[in-house]
Amino acid sequence: MNEQIDLSQLWNVFKRSFIAMILLGILGMGVAYFGAKAFIAPKYAASTSMLVNRKQDDNPNMQLNAQQADIQIINTYKDIITRPVILREVADDLTSPRRVLVKKAKKAVYGTRYNATTGVQERYVMTEEQPAKYKLSPAKYSNISENDLDKMVTVTNAQNSQVFTVNIRDTNPVRARDIANEIAKVFKAKIASIMSVSNVSIVSKATADPVAVTPNLKVSALIGLILGMLVAFIIGLIRELTDKTIKSIDFITDDLGLVNLGLVNYVQKMKDLDEAIAQSKGVADGSVKEPDSMEFPQRSRRRI
Repeated sequence: MNEQIDLSQLWNVFKRSFIAMILLGILGMGVAYFGAKAFIAPKYAASTSMLVNRKQDDNPNMQLNAQQADIQIINTYKDIITRPVILREVADDLTSPRRVLVKKAKKAVYGTRYNATTGVQERYVMTEEQPAKYKLSPAKYSNISENDLDKMVTVTNAQNSQVFTVNIRDTNPVRARDIANEIAKVFKAKIASIMSVSNVSIVSKATADPVAVTPNLKVSALIGLILGMLVAFIIGLIRELTDKTIKSIDFITDDLGLVNLGLVNYVQKMKDLDEAIAQSKGVADGSVKEPDSMEFPQRSRRRI
């Protein structure tokens, strides 16, 4: 049987379900907020921007053509960054011990003096050359793989711009920063041999942002509120569509074509038949006052 519902019925469903919608909405908002906070790991974002261009020609027309070519080739750079040739070396650098410069190298300092025996100026060493000193530092991280980096990194660029941005999302803000900066460093070193491009500039380095980008608790709470109210409304709508009781006398006479013989109301139930007979005799001889309508409260009309 096809059910049809009009706007007035929807409005009635809304009015009857309003309290339930408010309660379920608040409940859904709380569940979504605290559920997202407790069960979804927060992720932090870090990004670094780079600019790659080739040597410019003195001809203005050639410069314009070169800029357009650089913009079109950015998609190639984006693809290279997400390839194993870059990500594998980034993972190795972050998970391998590092040489840390402790003392910079110093060049030898020379002086000159006059040799009376030979009669010439001689050059002699005043300060010996000192090589740079390094120490071996432990690896920054121990659990980063090439596949992990592939899931973290995305590369974007603005339209008609030679600058592109490497974006990293990770559960640790400091690690996200280190990964982004390491990708920029490796890309700058590798792209020269891959595409014969040497003019690579890091426009901005990544920084650690302590504010998580996901999950967005406000958005989660709003979604929970909407879903809770929607569930309450749908429940009310289902009850309306599945309610087969007759709510109007006009439906019997107009739609079904039946004759209205009268209304049967509910009356208060008698406890005992003898009590009812005695009460009726008392009314007849005047010893008992006839019960008015207040003593027999009526309920709503019976739905047939």
